Amino acid sequence: MFERIYIKKNRITESQIDLGKLCEALLFYDQTDFMLDRFTATQFVELMPFEKLKEYASKGIINLHSRNTAIGIIQLEKGNKTGVAPMVTKSDAHNLDEYVNQGFLNKGISKKEASTMTDDFLGLCAKQEYVDGFQKMLEAECEDEALLTSQLKIYINSYLPQLSLEDLTISISDKFSTPVGIEAYIYNSNYDFKTLNDKYSDLFPEGHTLNWTSFLLNSSESSGDLNIASQHNAEIFTDRNHYPYLQNRLSELITKSKTNEDNITIFENIELEGYRPIRESINSGEKSFEDFVEVLDKSLKFRKWLRNLSDDHTLLNQYYQTVIKESWIEKKIAKASRFGIFTALGMLGDAAAGGIPIGSAAASVSDNYLLPKLLNGWKPNQFIDNEVKPFLKNEENN
Repeated sequence: MFERIYIKKNRITESQIDLGKLCEALLFYDQTDFMLDRFTATQFVELMPFEKLKEYASKGIINLHSRNTAIGIIQLEKGNKTGVAPMVTKSDAHNLDEYVNQGFLNKGISKKEASTMTDDFLGLCAKQEYVDGFQKMLEAECEDEALLTSQLKIYINSYLPQLSLEDLTISISDKFSTPVGIEAYIYNSNYDFKTLNDKYSDLFPEGHTLNWTSFLLNSSESSGDLNIASQHNAEIFTDRNHYPYLQNRLSELITKSKTNEDNITIFENIELEGYRPIRESINSGEKSFEDFVEVLDKSLKFRKWLRNLSDDHTLLNQYYQTVIKESWIEKKIAKASRFGIFTALGMLGDAAAGGIPIGSAAASVSDNYLLPKLLNGWKPNQFIDNEVKPFLKNEENN
C-alpha cells in the first residue's frame, strides 16, 4: 500500500496542471510517476524548482514520463452505419522539447542556458508507451459484450444519472476490417443514442451528446490507464470521470473468476484522520511548490514508514501528523479524505485455481494480461478525495 502512484491526464487538451495532486502524491507515496504532455510541460517547468526536481528524481521519489503514444477513435462509414475503432498511435506532436525550453525561458533563463537545462530535463523523462499487443487487447474488449454492457451503463449514467438502465443491452451488429489493419465495430443498443439526445438535450453540458465515439474513447482510455499503471506496479490517478470505468473493468475481471457471485465490491474506503488539504492550497496559488518543499524534505526522514504501512491505518495517520507538524499545513482546517483500497486479491486466487484459465481462450487477450499482474501483487489502489467518493464502497454511509 502506498508504494507507487502514476498520475496521468487523459484530456490532453487540458492545460491546467494539477500541481496540488502531485504534491499530495509525493507526500504519501514512496514513488510518484508523473506524465507530462505538451499542454502541461511549460507550466510544470515554471512551477517546479529544477534543482529540487533533480534531487527528488535522483532519490527515486519522482519519475517523469512523456507521452509517446495516444489512443484515438477512428470512424468509418459502412452503408448508412458508422463503425468505430480504437487505435494506438504515435506522433511527433508528443515531443516536449520546445515546451520545456519555453518554460525555462519564461523563468528568465538565457537561451543558451535554457537549451542546456532542456536537455537535462528531458533526460529525466522516460518515454511512456503501452505494452506490445495493447492494440489487440483493446480489440478484444471491443468484442466483450458483458464488459461493454456494464461500461455503457456507466457512460450513459455519467450524463443521465437518474436513468435506470437495468434492461440495457448492447450488441455488435457488424464489424469490418479498416485500411489501417484494425477492426471497426458497429454497435446497437436498446437505448438509442439519438432518442436519448433528443429527449434529454436540456440536461447535457453544452456541446456534449451521447455517441459511440465518445463512449469507446472513455472505455479505451480507462483500459490504457490500467495498462500503464500495471507496467509500473503502481496505483493510478487520472481524470475523475474515468474512475468508474477503471473499477468496473476490474470488477468484470473478478466476476469472471467468481462466476457464482454477483455485485462484487473491490474497493473499500479508509479515511485519513485530520487531513488538511494540500491540493487546494497549491492549486489556488495560496501556496507554491517552494512552500511545500520544506514539508516534503522533512518527510524524507520518515519515508521508511511508507514502505511498512501495509494495512496499518494508524501508522498512516502518525506519518501524516508527524510530517505536517509545525508547518503551514497544520494550520489548515481539517476535511475528509479517503483512500480507495483494492480488496479483491483473495478473490483472484480462484482464477488461478479453477476460475479463468489464464492464457487460454476462456479469457480475452486483455484478461490474460491483467490477471497475472494482479495475482503477482499489483494493487491498483486509488488515493482520492471526496470528489470521487461516490465511486467507492459504502458511499451511502459517508
